[in-house]
Amino acid sequence: MATKLEPSLFSRIETDIDNYLSQNVEVSEGVFFNQYDLIKRIYKFKNRSLQEKINTDLSYNYYFDIISPRADSEVKNLKFDTKNILVFSENPSKDFSAVFLANASLKDWLSENGEDLKLKDAVEEFVSNGNVGFKKVDGGYEFTDALNTYITNITAEHIEDTDVIERHEMTAIDLKKMTAWDNTDKVIKNLGNKTFTASSQTTPVETTNKRYEIFEFTGEVSEKEYNEVKGKKGGKDNVFFLAKIIVAGLKKGGGREKVVLFAEKLKGEMTDYYLYAHRGKYEGRFWRVGMYEMLFDHQIRANEIGNQLARGLDWASRVIFRSKDSKVLQNIRADMDNGDVVITDDLTQVDVRMRSLDQLIADWNRLLADADRLSNSFEVVRGESLPSGTPFRLGLLIDQNAGRLFTLLRQKITLVYRRVFREWLMPELVKGMKGKDIFRFVGETDILDQLREILVENWYMQNLVQIGPHTKAMAEGIKQEKLDELRDADPMIENSKEIWKGVLPRLFVTITGENYLYNETVQDILQLIQFEQDINRINFLLDMMYKIRGINVPPKTEEIPPESQEALAQQGGQPQQEGLREAQTPVLE
Repeated sequence: MATKLEPSLFSRIETDIDNYLSQNVEVSEGVFFNQYDLIKRIYKFKNRSLQEKINTDLSYNYYFDIISPRADSEVKNLKFDTKNILVFSENPSKDFSAVFLANASLKDWLSENGEDLKLKDAVEEFVSNGNVGFKKVDGGYEFTDALNTYITNITAEHIEDTDVIERHEMTAIDLKKMTAWDNTDKVIKNLGNKTFTASSQTTPVETTNKRYEIFEFTGEVSEKEYNEVKGKKGGKDNVFFLAKIIVAGLKKGGGREKVVLFAEKLKGEMTDYYLYAHRGKYEGRFWRVGMYEMLFDHQIRANEIGNQLARGLDWASRVIFRSKDSKVLQNIRADMDNGDVVITDDLTQVDVRMRSLDQLIADWNRLLADADRLSNSFEVVRGESLPSGTPFRLGLLIDQNAGRLFTLLRQKITLVYRRVFREWLMPELVKGMKGKDIFRFVGETDILDQLREILVENWYMQNLVQIGPHTKAMAEGIKQEKLDELRDADPMIENSKEIWKGVLPRLFVTITGENYLYNETVQDILQLIQFEQDINRINFLLDMMYKIRGINVPPKTEEIPPESQEALAQQGGQPQQEGLREAQTPVLE
């Protein structure tokens, strides 16, 4: 009986994993780098586990943490919240209703999914590790696990230049939840392990229930490799495309059968499924420098100086006496009572003062000053008082320059977050939006009417050729007829895909103020209102400003007939003019 051959992709994945875990890659001439070793070292520093706590002489090794306070300071200065996330349009006046609903649906999703905490977690990992990865999943996104995500090309500058392999430890319940996967029952029956490991190289921990090691490959495969995984024959070796393959039985398989759980061709590019935000610049390797790696040497030297001072001061704090007389008590402190007299000719105290104390203190101060310079963590940034004698102007300049760096770093992570929200989340949030959702967000029908107007405009532009030549007045009549038809046929706009299909390309997400031009437009409008006398122009400018700021336009006052105005005047009332609203200058945040 012929032996069934394994798909060649299995061997390729196992080789890529082994190379990532153990192989050093020359990123520049004479410089070798292993990304996994670096990440392991970062987590050692995070867990304050660099050496044995007790030395052979029973002295204690202290850990003087100088990195995490500086990382926390940067996190504090980079912090952004869900309130900073805003959807805007290049045509705010036309797309107001769509922008309003997109913001409402996004805020609703952020609130329901506890996104505030995830934002903070992302900033913390971005600062400490120097990198944070985002992975698209059904219904949103999740972070990649640095210890269990294998970049097959660690010299890649961008995620598009490499394949990605993720390792997952799952339970039987987790596998059962994956309804889109095949062969889960087979995996549960044959491929369980009674151990759990935080990463593929950590010490296994015995568990009472079985765990299942799953590998998820996303990258380029040949047509032949893909067909083998799908159980088919044939295919070309020189035709490549993007695919996602999920396999059980690798590594821990030990000769057991390898099972394909999922295999699918992917559309688009790698950035449609994975995105990375990098703190540092590209230096020949995919993993950029973060706060912990930047201060590795400073932390090691800080521990050395701190422990030298601790051991030296321990000796310096002791009181020791010297005498040639053998009759003198061995331990004056323990063997003498209060009031005893010591009779000796040469009893003297031994000087055990620490001789290099001032040099160690100077080295400690120099070390911390250099760490502050590298991490941009000066006193003014940490919220502490500047050293006495520091000119006020100098402190202000330090604060301004530190703020510029924080602005740059904030943009590095939020530019990636913008893509996550705009390209991954927004299409999913709005594609199934129905009338009941709109009422839940705004509580009124005005937005529905504005959405219908957008739908009519899209329909009009798509059918302009079929309509044929016509005047502007005829066009308005055609649009009004279509609008009335929509009101009668679909009062709840249960299917608004056509609306969003036309609007989404014009919608953008800002987190760090990329829509600042609209704020400048609002300021210009505020200045114009002061010189405008015509009430209709003032109302027009106010309406425009409301839409730019995402504020629902208040309804206009109905015109009062002349006879009603006379009757109201006789009763002492004050008639209102058509469209008149109090032209107050809004207060902007």
